[in-house]
Amino acid sequence: MIKNKIITALLLAFVLLQSGCSLDEQLYGVSTTDGFIKNEADAAFVVNGVYANFQDFQSFKSSAAGLMLYSGDEFAFTGTVGNNAAGVWINRLFTSSDTYVTGTWTNLFGGINKANSAKEAVDASTLSTAFKTRINGEMTFIRAFSYYYLVRLFGGVPISTQATKPGDNFYKQRASVDSVYQQIFRDFKNTNEKCLPLSKQPATEFGRATKGAAQALLAQAYLTYGNFCDLNGRAADAQINYQQAANWADSVLLSKEYSLISNYADLWDVTKEKAAYKEVIYGLQFTRDAIASAAGSKGSEWAYYTQPSERWGVSGNLLPKGNGHGGLKVQPWFAEQYFTGEYAKDYRSEVTFLTGWSGFTTATTPVAKTYNTFPAIATDASDLVRQSMCYLDKYKDAKGYDQRNNENDYFVIRLAEVYLIKAEALNELGRTAEAYTSFNELRKRARQTNGTARTTPLDLAAGLDKENFRLAVFNERGLELVGEGQRFFDMVRMRYPNTNMTMMQWRLETFYPNLPTTQKALPSWDTATKTWKGGRVYTVNIVPWNVRFLLYPIPNAEFDSNPNIGLQNPGW
Repeated sequence: MIKNKIITALLLAFVLLQSGCSLDEQLYGVSTTDGFIKNEADAAFVVNGVYANFQDFQSFKSSAAGLMLYSGDEFAFTGTVGNNAAGVWINRLFTSSDTYVTGTWTNLFGGINKANSAKEAVDASTLSTAFKTRINGEMTFIRAFSYYYLVRLFGGVPISTQATKPGDNFYKQRASVDSVYQQIFRDFKNTNEKCLPLSKQPATEFGRATKGAAQALLAQAYLTYGNFCDLNGRAADAQINYQQAANWADSVLLSKEYSLISNYADLWDVTKEKAAYKEVIYGLQFTRDAIASAAGSKGSEWAYYTQPSERWGVSGNLLPKGNGHGGLKVQPWFAEQYFTGEYAKDYRSEVTFLTGWSGFTTATTPVAKTYNTFPAIATDASDLVRQSMCYLDKYKDAKGYDQRNNENDYFVIRLAEVYLIKAEALNELGRTAEAYTSFNELRKRARQTNGTARTTPLDLAAGLDKENFRLAVFNERGLELVGEGQRFFDMVRMRYPNTNMTMMQWRLETFYPNLPTTQKALPSWDTATKTWKGGRVYTVNIVPWNVRFLLYPIPNAEFDSNPNIGLQNPGW
């Protein structure tokens, strides 16, 4: 789709939107709020520049998105680890000096300072009260959004609600996780009160914060904070937050502002991307950038990094002809889970996982081949090539301009997830029977497929207890939201049934070590039985459990520049 292009140069013209290693460092401009903004066009110029922060390479274009996408359990990386960030993250080889970790920290804090600066500049203008109120809500949304990602990635962080100016205290201590969440809740609630609902948002402001975006992220944040309280032995606090999560999820659902797209595949059709925002409550927009290229562009890079190198026409990669990178694959056990049992013939699995395609070898002189991957079974043929792992197929853009310059947006939260948030919150409140209704909305949509109704997947089996219903939610989120940056957060916030272990700890400390030896290998095709045999795990990416996998490290650069920052995260 054609989008209003947001260009980084917008920020250069507005010197008060400083950048630096954090809120507490390096001022590249002096705040000049007096009289800068004369009209609404000036304000839009500034506000769009703040939103553009999330398109930066160090943000959701690459660094921040990579920290989330590659640190779950669903993907394997088969390329050369040493020179590729994906391999470093999946193999847990990153350090507190990692440029992507540092870049994410820097970018999110930079976004907070830019939002604070823009908010103060608009507040100081002579524009109408109604307009200033709305911009105030949007900028507090950006601040809350940034802090929400910071607290989940790094734990407690310094808090600032004002633009950094000369003479300020640049050396703030890390606030507690509790304090950061309280700031997040205040800011998102402010957005809810001051921003417009989607149905009243001007077309020129498409993609910016809305009342619904604040409500949906409040639901998710309260659920996540409830999990944090639970994991830290604060059951009463957890219950209060689970109720808040259910309440805010209801705010979204009862507003009728959003609805599930009838065909799940349409969510991932880049030619129908704008229509997807019927379900997508908030997303970060990327666009094919005709001005800049590669890492400096405002395009997305996920089509290239998630597609196979032997498949052409799926990204802007120019050599040979729009193929993918090929290194990022789906762990075989993860893919098999969603093609068997209760997920057998689930339309979402067919849409999400690439298990077969017509393509070309990557030789100097490419040769046409047909490709088949685990767990799908294809009839033997002279041109058939089998591979042991499938690929994520959500991101494709045949019209992309280069490898890192594609159109695919980053969907932060969809209505589908709000249904699962409500189901999970109700279950944690002991209202498991009620939770089934919200959960099964996703199964109902999956049965509609592309218009030809199916009987699968069935509604979730009745009678599950609280612990096993939580596991069912975890598994459902695994399929519905795979490749959307949620899995890592789910693994570090949700508990495995009847234990105090997070899903991350259980996976690395119990699941992988206890697999039979025969399973600790890749599947292989048995020509005699015409089935996939052997193992189900790409073991190169499997590492022993360590508490440090629950949070990323505070960057070394922050300790070097801020003597008051406090302690490093556990295990680092």
